[in-house]
Amino acid sequence: MTEVAHQAEVTKGFLSQLERGLTSVSVPTLLRVCDVLQIGVGELFAYPHEQVVEGGSLIDMGGEGVAEYLLTPADTTAFQVFRSVIEPGGGTGGSYRLDTTIFAMGLSGSTRLIVGGETRMLSAGVSTSFSGQTLHQFDNPGTSVSEVLWVLSPPLLRVARGPA
Repeated sequence: MTEVAHQAEVTKGFLSQLERGLTSVSVPTLLRVCDVLQIGVGELFAYPHEQVVEGGSLIDMGGEGVAEYLLTPADTTAFQVFRSVIEPGGGTGGSYRLDTTIFAMGLSGSTRLIVGGETRMLSAGVSTSFSGQTLHQFDNPGTSVSEVLWVLSPPLLRVARGPA
């Protein structure tokens, strides 16, 4: 655990708390930990197994004040769809990159998306797309909850595992 903490630029105590669900983590830090462990962030998700998904599976992609729901079934391989519910002041906690193309559409409230230093405001019905390789982050600068629908293609890496 000490070596993982060192390589991910966090403390051993922080990793211990994260593992036990006692602390939150920014998206960039979560991605660093996954990189050190040589796992895709997609491996952390509980994928819905139903063909019709109701509400989605709650997942933890990092960030503060953000609840995210995976809306695509486990056998969907071309793209992934998420819904983020962002509390006022909530967000990713820093910029990050993903190996995917991203489409985002505001569902409610106001979400600030910063892509490569450019601010894009998403409100209900407003959409944008960009390369996930471009540094990006999002937050809710408003006073009410905001929601965003995200489509990622290809999906975040999930390694298929054989029988144990």
